[in-house]
Amino acid sequence: MKRKSYEEAIIELEGIVKKLERGELSLEESLEAFQSGIELTKYCNTKLDEMEKKITILLENEKGEIKEEDFSVE
Repeated sequence: MKRKSYEEAIIELEGIVKKLERGELSLEESLEAFQSGIELTKYCNTKLDEMEKKITILLENEKGEIKEEDFSVE
């Protein structure tokens, strides 16, 4: 898959979903579109995972100082 932004991948995925929902594609075209949709979904999930690892939370301590911490889901 060529390098694209998360937003571009989501737009492309939405387009595939619309085509599949209309039911105007042949069986082979539907299968290809579905496969592309799966690949885009995996790509988007990977991008989200990468971004989640980069997220930091800024917390202000009792002295008013800003402290940077790694983001973690509990």
